[in-house]
Amino acid sequence: MSSERGNVSRTRPQRHQNAHAFRNDKYDTSARRKKINAKLHDGVCQHCKGILEWRVKFRKYKLLTKPKKW
Repeated sequence: MSSERGNVSRTRPQRHQNAHAFRNDKYDTSARRKKINAKLHDGVCQHCKGILEWRVKFRKYKLLTKPKKW
């Protein structure tokens, strides 16, 4: 879809459909990945909780190396 002003309707369907959902533990079965997947995000606001869960789901989450103030 172009960024041209007023061009907001598509004339064809989506080319590729996702056949399978993304799995963040498909190739990485390490203890670290299991620990990240099992982690509960309590004590944070709903917005931050959603962000953290998204990051875990798509393998963008990294454990902190040092404790951090919230």
